[in-house]
Amino acid sequence: MSARLSLAAIAALTRAGASARAWELFRSGGWDGRDDDPAALSLKGRLLKDRARACSGADRTALFAAAADAYAAAHALAPAPYRAINAATARLLAGDRAAAAVSARAVLALLDASGPAADTPYYLAATRAEALLLLDDQAGAERALAAAVAADPDGWEDRAITLAQLREILRAQAAEVPWLSRFAPPASLHFAGHMGIVASGPGEARLAAATDGLIARCGVGFGWGALAAGADIIIAERLLAAGAELNVVLPCPPEVFAAQSVAPAGADWLARYERLLGAAISLRVAGYSPASVHDPLATAHAGVLAIGGAVLNARRLGAACWQWLVEDEAGGGPNTARQAALWPASGNGQERIRIARDAAVEAMFPPEAPDPACRLVTQIAIGIDLPAEPSSSAQLTPAIDKVARTIAEARLPAGAICAAPGRWDLLLDDRDQALALVAALLALPGAAPAIGVHQAIGTVIGDPASGALVAYGPERERAGELLGMAPPGTALASDALAVALAAVPAAMVRSELYHLGDDSTGGPVHMLLARN
Repeated sequence: MSARLSLAAIAALTRAGASARAWELFRSGGWDGRDDDPAALSLKGRLLKDRARACSGADRTALFAAAADAYAAAHALAPAPYRAINAATARLLAGDRAAAAVSARAVLALLDASGPAADTPYYLAATRAEALLLLDDQAGAERALAAAVAADPDGWEDRAITLAQLREILRAQAAEVPWLSRFAPPASLHFAGHMGIVASGPGEARLAAATDGLIARCGVGFGWGALAAGADIIIAERLLAAGAELNVVLPCPPEVFAAQSVAPAGADWLARYERLLGAAISLRVAGYSPASVHDPLATAHAGVLAIGGAVLNARRLGAACWQWLVEDEAGGGPNTARQAALWPASGNGQERIRIARDAAVEAMFPPEAPDPACRLVTQIAIGIDLPAEPSSSAQLTPAIDKVARTIAEARLPAGAICAAPGRWDLLLDDRDQALALVAALLALPGAAPAIGVHQAIGTVIGDPASGALVAYGPERERAGELLGMAPPGTALASDALAVALAAVPAAMVRSELYHLGDDSTGGPVHMLLARN
């Protein structure tokens, strides 16, 4: 069976929000008894804090106090400002303001002591801000936080973590600080609109000015959308002019999209498109159909991914999120209307501008035509570790039977399942049916398998040998790759699926970031968690 999970893997589960599972693996792996290991004690403090946040009354107080003790013990073994400040804040959250103040003064003394830097300049200054806030020195905390931001002005993820911690302290103190909001990360923007705008005409001038006003008023620092001639390109250019980061989401590869949605409008738009592609910080492609005409499935999915990218980024940074739509004189085309309807209204803003279409420009673009071979499918790879010794296989039989029974009870369509010893590969058109099965598998007591889940547009055909459906395309192995990274009892999801879930949530599961991504993971990896 699986070896003991490393502290790094358990910490990843903790960051993904799977604190209950992480605590179970932390204890079953024997890390709970490692009182001589500062890394294990620090993670214990983090896990106890997470458990405390889910409790109330005496249980909450006791768990925060235990978290403070764990951090303090880790600090005693290997002194570090982040361990000391976490111990101090946990004391406050346990209701012991006097002990928190004593610990906060010790943190400040540690920061003032000479010696090599124990952390990045940002975190050293942010730690000082937190210690000063624990001591009710709001003016000092504000100066220290300003110094932290000056040390890393674009470190949005770190800043979001700091602000969340400071807000937790303020809630415990029943205090408010008006200056905290000015350190918030910039807002994210999803944009969409029609292509019927003449280059350098009055419609472009009006849209450019309105976009500049929106960016300034809403504090936009990130943008997500396509780059079709017309509204998309105009808005993207204004984002870059304001210093915002541009994230491009296209329904098809860039060269195909250029031929479909840019070049027909003229060389000026094409040159602007190519400049924007070169300046974009990221590019996501929704589909890889070889067709040379607009595929409405890919266009619709690209809209979902653009919306989800903006929402997910804002959620990750604890920042605002806006949608900016360019409609026509009739209220907007079908694609813009679809994206408007998908926009999550709760906690997000939406603004629209109406600019009349130029019929001559619109007539230059080829019409949409579906690719009948392509489908948007959810791929699931399910696995149970088989033992090296055949004699021990009997102990796995109940777990395999439970998984097989759960899959059978889902009543999946014909051809959806391809099974092998200890492995099941599934392909489903219905995303919510697929995720309901994932939730059911994660709930299996003592038998939950490892799972990888991905969603993509692929060319689906039947496999003559197995009778199972197979989705061909550049991402056909992604679910299996995620399965290979997943600890037992966890479901890892692709970034594409997590982004789509941010735009169109599922009733039974939610996603949280598991790994930021590198060459070994093939991009960001998320974890699926059952909704309570």
